[in-house]
Amino acid sequence: MSRAVTRPTPLVLSGVVLLALLAGCAGEDLGRKNFERTTVQAEPGTGQGQVPTGPIDDPAVALPTLRTVDACGLLGDGIDGRFTPQDEPRSTEWGTCRRDYVDAGGKPISIMVELGEGSVFADQATGGVAGLPVVETSVDETSCYSVAVTQRDPDMGVSVFAQHEQAGGQPCESSYVVLGNVVAQLRDSPPTLTPEGGSLLEFDLCESLDEQTLTSVLGEDEVGVRPGGLHACEFSQDDVVVYTSARLGYPIAPTEGAEEVRLAGEVPAVRRPGTTDTAECDISWNHLPLSDSEAELVSLNYYDYSDDAEVATACERVTALAEAMVATLP
Repeated sequence: MSRAVTRPTPLVLSGVVLLALLAGCAGEDLGRKNFERTTVQAEPGTGQGQVPTGPIDDPAVALPTLRTVDACGLLGDGIDGRFTPQDEPRSTEWGTCRRDYVDAGGKPISIMVELGEGSVFADQATGGVAGLPVVETSVDETSCYSVAVTQRDPDMGVSVFAQHEQAGGQPCESSYVVLGNVVAQLRDSPPTLTPEGGSLLEFDLCESLDEQTLTSVLGEDEVGVRPGGLHACEFSQDDVVVYTSARLGYPIAPTEGAEEVRLAGEVPAVRRPGTTDTAECDISWNHLPLSDSEAELVSLNYYDYSDDAEVATACERVTALAEAMVATLP
């Protein structure tokens, strides 16, 4: 299978995952605000400067390594001696974590880290950190992302989002300082998670569907394969894009507009046809129960952008792919 992709997937930017972690912050509900990232000229001492241009081949920041890193373990009690923690780190997803601090002047600041950040453009790098290109983008005068590019084509990275609750701070400097600390930890015995038996924590979803399975369902043309994050992958062929992801969440159950289907091994799944002009159909299931309120979840999203595509066909194909995928998962 080719590692090239013919069409970008209509996905929500992974930065939204970070914004979702802000739910519950004092002040404005950032989860409801549409932030526009714009490249900024960083202040001296941040990521501004010479951009590293060499190959990125450090196994410490490669996807297989980052999948098992405990993101909350990276947000320790002291980050470069500049920030004092105000609470415990908290996470709602693999590879992401948020913690609230106060800076040296006693002003509140929220810090979030995401491993496997997919909404980064390496050609927009303005500097570097520890030999990795850095892209800095500003949300507003109080918030900034700093992203260390950890691979190219597709571009991915490790991001830190800093939000000062009061104006007058230097959020890009804050995010860059924490980013440098995070990269240093990743290269020096980073904290890791211990997966449950059968967990998808270490699994590469790009290996979940082989070329024979994909071409038997989609057709004989070449299929592009593209990782979309720590636990996500995109398969594309002509006008068809299939996106699969694994995450932690509340156990899946049928809701209005969805139907329950049975996959291989009598695995129950929920299928939902799309309601837009695109021939779209999604299917999700509980892979590994963790508690009454949490499970490892798997989703397959099928999009066909051709003019004569039908939703019924999209649902048939996504179900066939899900049947095949269940047999390959741990």
